[in-house]
Amino acid sequence: MNATTITSKANAAIRRYLELKGYEVLEANWAHGNDSIDFIVRDECGTLAFVVAEARENAGEGIPGIALDRGAFERIAAAYLTHADIVDCDVRLDAISLLVLGESRAIIRHHVNALGEVG
Repeated sequence: MNATTITSKANAAIRRYLELKGYEVLEANWAHGNDSIDFIVRDECGTLAFVVAEARENAGEGIPGIALDRGAFERIAAAYLTHADIVDCDVRLDAISLLVLGESRAIIRHHVNALGEVG
């Protein structure tokens, strides 16, 4: 599979995963200026989650890691909330990694509140 096909199929699989988990997908591939986010979703509690996703085809390196950029997340969240008709909600950044194992198989790791404090 080429990179474009992997990305397209991975994004569709991640969207399906989010919807099956009860998330309402509000936006996909949303951008503002030089910043972009893969998905903007709302969970069953009304929390707005900005989701960064990474996919890789299995070549023995394991599930892809995601470098998180707090500044980019904050800029995207501020830009989106400035124009969205959403008030009084919690906001977080989630990270989803997908490892493609075959034509119809993959492993998904979903890190909820990826920038949250540990403790």
